[in-house]
Amino acid sequence: MRTNNLRQHGFTLIELLVVIAIITILAGMLLPTLGRSKEQARMIQCFNNLRQMGISIRLYMDDHTSRFPPVTVYEPNTGAPKDTRQALGGIDPAPKWIEYYPSAPIRPLYNYMKPSEVYRCPVDKGQAIWACPPIPELKPSNWKTIGCSYQYNAGGLIYLLGGGFRQKPADEIKGLGDKTENWAPSPDRFILAHEPPARLYGCGSGIWYQWHFVRGPSDIYDPRLARQDFISPVLFVDGHVAHHNFSKSLSTDPYYPYEPTKDWIWYKTAE
Repeated sequence: MRTNNLRQHGFTLIELLVVIAIITILAGMLLPTLGRSKEQARMIQCFNNLRQMGISIRLYMDDHTSRFPPVTVYEPNTGAPKDTRQALGGIDPAPKWIEYYPSAPIRPLYNYMKPSEVYRCPVDKGQAIWACPPIPELKPSNWKTIGCSYQYNAGGLIYLLGGGFRQKPADEIKGLGDKTENWAPSPDRFILAHEPPARLYGCGSGIWYQWHFVRGPSDIYDPRLARQDFISPVLFVDGHVAHHNFSKSLSTDPYYPYEPTKDWIWYKTAE
């Protein structure tokens, strides 16, 4: 009788396997949800970072006759011009990139928000190419190479050969750079800062990126064949922050990715 009681209260091998299978299924159902929550938390961190950048830009403008930051700054020791569109603020670039990017003290936002993790996106996966002509890949992240994950929408929007803008831009070279505050139309829709997944880069055939809510390769060479996850948090001229999926603009007609939508404007049209 005692032996039989022990058998009645124990697990058989089949029962144990069934329990393990159920736990595995439940884990498989819960893990994507937990992963999504973690990604949402990272997006919220980017929102906070961009809001602080927006405040810093506002402070800069208050001190510079209501003008947006410039596209070009100059190194004091060499006089070398440096582009601010990938480096509006942040830390010094890695030594091998100092030729291309401004040092931290001459970046426009240096006196308004000192170099810190605020300039770092937690899912920054870097970029393989960023300009014409191409330079070696900026890996493992823009934060570690350039010193800033977020980019300034001040003209210089790259497009595929054979494409461009459906309307003539008011200033294709500088965009918002150095302009007065009232230059930007629809401040609640005009993009001020963003992450690389919002647009395309490179030369000729172009290259696109995916950072948020994705696993696997982040460098995309044909947006029409890729996951529709070209997601980026965005800071707008009026100071509010939101995240948008730019997939439709980038993949439906990749030759004209900057045309206005109900949610955003990339460039001002010439009058």
